[in-house]
Amino acid sequence: MTWFKEVFGKDKVVIASMYLPPLPGSPDYVTGTTTDEMIAYARREVETLERGGMDGVIFGNQQDWPYRVGVGPETVALMTLIVREAMRGSHMPFGISVFWDDLAALAIAKATGASFVRGVFRGVYAGEMGLLVCNAADAVRYRRTLDAPQIRLMFMLRPILARAVGERDLKAQVKDAMWASKPDSFAVCGPVPGEAPSFDELRTVAGLAKGIPVVMNNGATPENIGQVFAACDGAVIGTHLRYENSAAKPFDVEKVREFMAVVNQCRTK
Repeated sequence: MTWFKEVFGKDKVVIASMYLPPLPGSPDYVTGTTTDEMIAYARREVETLERGGMDGVIFGNQQDWPYRVGVGPETVALMTLIVREAMRGSHMPFGISVFWDDLAALAIAKATGASFVRGVFRGVYAGEMGLLVCNAADAVRYRRTLDAPQIRLMFMLRPILARAVGERDLKAQVKDAMWASKPDSFAVCGPVPGEAPSFDELRTVAGLAKGIPVVMNNGATPENIGQVFAACDGAVIGTHLRYENSAAKPFDVEKVREFMAVVNQCRTK
């Protein structure tokens, strides 16, 4: 039994990726938008997911692009307030993802009661943001400093907008992480934004993960979720559940319900 069973009550899990509105300080922030308005938007999204039967949600600042390596205190403060208020009264498990600041995500998770953090955590990457340098020791030790052993670390493999520096393939990255970095789970991204990982890659990672959960980070659909569950432990899903399949649109409760109906059928097989 993995921690998915403890947190979500299920072994095979689908987690919705909830995009917060652009936050103050980011280029697309709409001047004059109040904190109360952002809280209300996030709360509506949570309620939509709950009505649709979603297993869990992960809050992220995806709309704050271009991303920086390391966010300011305003992002930590606002995300903490928005998430805490949006989840008030809800029992749906949730996580935090901050692009790109894994320690900030851990701090927000501690303050809001999140069950997990999705981040990069380890490795050196080069891409649109320049260099992203991560050592899992920083996150593991910071979690200890926060006295938050209950917060699980979901390691992203092949994070978006960046490529690993070095010659290690996906298999080597997983084996190294398992040996040296104490992951609690893996989220497998596609090789480029908008492209899903292959099922062979998911099976490879799951086979090397020694019992910790592995999820497909992008690319899950009603048509392939059965294959996803056969290959790994679940999926993170975002735009497919939104109006017009647009990242800028809110979740569509009917799409969520239809998707979760298929998910539940697959879980009973």
